[in-house]
Amino acid sequence: MFAASKSKSHRWLLWMVIWLCLHLEMRQAKLEDQPSGKTEWFSFPWSRNNKTNKVTQLSGGLQLKDDYGQADISSFSGFERHPCRRVCQQGQSQSCYYQLVVHNYRRLGSECQRCPYDERACAAEHCIYGDGVSTPIMAVNRMSPAPAIELCENDTVIVDVLNYLGESTSMHWHGIHMSRTPEMDGVAYVTQYPLEPSEVFRYEFQADRSGSTWYHSHVGWQRGFGVAGNLIIRQPHQENPHARLYDYDLVEHALLVQDIFYDYDFQQVRNILINGKGRNHLSQLPDQDARHRYERLRITPGYRYRMRVLYNGIFNCPVEFSIEQHKLLIISTDGNDIEPVLADGFFLTSAERFDFVLEANQYAKNYWIRVRGFEQCEERNVYQGAVLSYRGAARSELPQGSILDAQQARDLPDDPPVYINDFRYKSPNDSFITELRQSSPEKDKDVGTVSLRSLEPVPWPRYTKFLTHYSSLSRRQAPNGEQLFQIDEISYISPGISLLQGRHLYQDDGYFCNRSSLAAQGRNCARELCECVHVIRLPAFRPIEMVVANFMDGTHPIHMHGFTFRLVGQGVLANQNDLKNIRELDRQGRLSRLPDDYAAVAKDTVQVPGLGYVILRFISDNPGFWSYHCHIEQHSVMGMAAVLKIGEDHQMKRIPARVRC
Repeated sequence: MFAASKSKSHRWLLWMVIWLCLHLEMRQAKLEDQPSGKTEWFSFPWSRNNKTNKVTQLSGGLQLKDDYGQADISSFSGFERHPCRRVCQQGQSQSCYYQLVVHNYRRLGSECQRCPYDERACAAEHCIYGDGVSTPIMAVNRMSPAPAIELCENDTVIVDVLNYLGESTSMHWHGIHMSRTPEMDGVAYVTQYPLEPSEVFRYEFQADRSGSTWYHSHVGWQRGFGVAGNLIIRQPHQENPHARLYDYDLVEHALLVQDIFYDYDFQQVRNILINGKGRNHLSQLPDQDARHRYERLRITPGYRYRMRVLYNGIFNCPVEFSIEQHKLLIISTDGNDIEPVLADGFFLTSAERFDFVLEANQYAKNYWIRVRGFEQCEERNVYQGAVLSYRGAARSELPQGSILDAQQARDLPDDPPVYINDFRYKSPNDSFITELRQSSPEKDKDVGTVSLRSLEPVPWPRYTKFLTHYSSLSRRQAPNGEQLFQIDEISYISPGISLLQGRHLYQDDGYFCNRSSLAAQGRNCARELCECVHVIRLPAFRPIEMVVANFMDGTHPIHMHGFTFRLVGQGVLANQNDLKNIRELDRQGRLSRLPDDYAAVAKDTVQVPGLGYVILRFISDNPGFWSYHCHIEQHSVMGMAAVLKIGEDHQMKRIPARVRC
């Protein structure tokens, strides 16, 4: 009798569960059948499993959206009126909430009705004009570049990223160390699983530093398609060491420079854009033709302006930045303050940033902002301009002459201009070959990266003993003819599970590879092709020195996640055999380093000169899995990447193990 009663009870519970499921399905179907006035293309088919169907309210009245079931892309835009755009005050931090929709779009797409004929109509139509060539792109909130985010140091950043692409994506917050939240670094299959189409991911982290940082996709070619934007973190006036040097710091004066391709031709650079605009190189029109669309920066005579320049480089195209008839007071690189250097311009490789102060002390007219491309860009004569427009000058008027006029002035012997961060090195016949622009004014007018001086002393005492790791950058042809790029003569293959989340699910030696493990297997990567999940193991909480040698002729910008390093050495050997024996050369004392008491410049991305090397130092106080790669998109996609495993599993933040099936 008891067994019969238990059986009836089970059947009753089963029927109740079935009835509830049917009721929920009918209710959902009814909601989906309701008519909507929204454009069908803009409706998001978000999974019902994405978040909860409610709005979360945090302390301070901040509301977070948790239901994207009825999201409409037309409701997402820029952050010009965001409450976190404010004057930063000491001891006052906020929680800053943003929503970013990543989606397919097009330069000169179907929404561009009046924009091609009237530039003032472009913003209202959400038309991305670009350089006047219609080509597919990826946009964020219908914007390319992505909308700038502005906040204050120590703010809590909360960002919902919605994936409306037909492929997976993720978002990396370039320049943020993520020491408390390593799972928010945004590298697919290293610190997180990628967002699949129709998924939402909530990033939450603290802006634990100030400076010019940025955010971008870290999957495939998406950064090249336009998924990148400025992340500007300011500090209170009392804490800003350069505050007295300028009067204005406006987001309108932040420039995102990018080299671009057309359609899906990933082999050819076709143009450079400044804040998504620029002259069309397919046309024969002169630079000063009014049919070109240029970015314009307005300034008032007599004032000083802080300007920020970021280079989202996709190809091997270092660029030279300058402004006609103006000096630039360089005050920061990669968001790190330096002793000011007065220069005529500077060079950038991919992911590098420079901040400078411009004094509006010239005659009130319009001047060219010049971006000149080198290497692959120089082969196609690719360059770009923007307009520095003084108030009092005609708004619609373009500067006189062509953009690259007077560039030859650099070669004049009388008073050559001063340039910062020149990627080129001296010829092998020069007696100063071992130094890359490490010069004093009486010897040379170009100031190398390693010559810049930080405002902050190095964070370690004199005579600190560093653990030195030697690394290399190279290229190899695969048996099928494909060109692969390598770190330590290994081409990186992405793992199948996220290394940080799934670290307890595998044995390191059976899943990773590196130079040591492959040598133990009897493999010689100098002679055979090595491809694997390349993980370099370094101990945590130790002074680390990395000597990175470049076996190729071209410069390569190396970026390290999770850390800001100090650049203590940079030079050119111009001999590949020497570079392959760089460990022995170092033992012989042939690699120069800055003195221990020199405040070496702090960076997160640095150019490794062709047939040269850099020496980087940092304290490994951020245990985790951190990506280490060339920031040229073309090269990282083709294998020039690795992962630094800092510390042991037990030293890392506890994150639940998870496998995505």
